[in-house]
Amino acid sequence: MTHLHTATLDWITPDPERTVSHHARVSTKNPNREEYEKLLRFCIKNAHWSIFEQVCASYEILTTRAISAQILRHRSFHFQELSTRYCAPNSVLSEAWAEAAEFEIRAQDFKDRQNSLEFTDETVKGVLRDRIRELFKEIEEVYNLLLESGVARECARHVLPLASPTRMHMQGTLRDWLFYVGLRAGNGTQTEHKQIAAEIGRSLAKQVPTVIKAVLESDWPSLNGWQEIEDLNV
Repeated sequence: MTHLHTATLDWITPDPERTVSHHARVSTKNPNREEYEKLLRFCIKNAHWSIFEQVCASYEILTTRAISAQILRHRSFHFQELSTRYCAPNSVLSEAWAEAAEFEIRAQDFKDRQNSLEFTDETVKGVLRDRIRELFKEIEEVYNLLLESGVARECARHVLPLASPTRMHMQGTLRDWLFYVGLRAGNGTQTEHKQIAAEIGRSLAKQVPTVIKAVLESDWPSLNGWQEIEDLNV
């Protein structure tokens, strides 16, 4: 089982699509009407995004410090992240730590700095993989030695690599999530981050299928990432 670059739903506002439609009809005589599919599709087509702020969802994300730094740039969200001042990641996230050194090795695309390519030289890749494993083993030994010697975790963590696993909770409105996935599941996003966004997209498709169908039918460029998600069953 892969423990890194995964996302799991913590919670979502109950009956989310009905909640959105209820708020969208705030100025009508009967805001609790049963039918709401046409309403939600109309709102997305015409960019009436504010109604989607009435539903919130939170996801638990397991990733690395390299990717969490990218996720934290999405400032409309609210976050809680594992602190290495208070815990040792190789202990609290031991299974994920065991995978940290096995990150994918890709080649640099020198024509597009936002892109990476398949690393085709398997001999060189094997040598690099062995060196990475040796380095991670040494880093863990030094980190544990610092802790065993009484060095504070907030100081010892300076030797940890960006590939160290982390756990975070990311909470935002449905509007936030629609545009986050629309950006981060698309081209130009690092592969590992794209994997997280796609997993969140597949989860949301189960929770708000009418909304996601309308998103897929829309022509908003900022939502194009939804088109890139495989196995998006709506």
